[in-house]
Amino acid sequence: MRSLLLLIAIAVISALGVVYTKYRSRMLFAEVERLQQSLEAYEEELGQLQLEQNTWAEHSRIERLARARLGMMLPARESTIYIKP
Repeated sequence: MRSLLLLIAIAVISALGVVYTKYRSRMLFAEVERLQQSLEAYEEELGQLQLEQNTWAEHSRIERLARARLGMMLPARESTIYIKP
């Protein structure tokens, strides 16, 4: 009789363990999916920011702003001095 009760208790505890493990697995899977979606959104935003940074740092844009806002100009070829190491 005791062994039968022990066997039933072990079966119930084992079943509860399986149910909890399955529940926990599903919860962790849902969290992984949510984090992967967040990662994809951040990667997309990073790509957009890198594109924007490249646009702002284009040589032609910087040169145009230097001419327009600061009145800068390239020096004449004859006034350029090259230094050789």
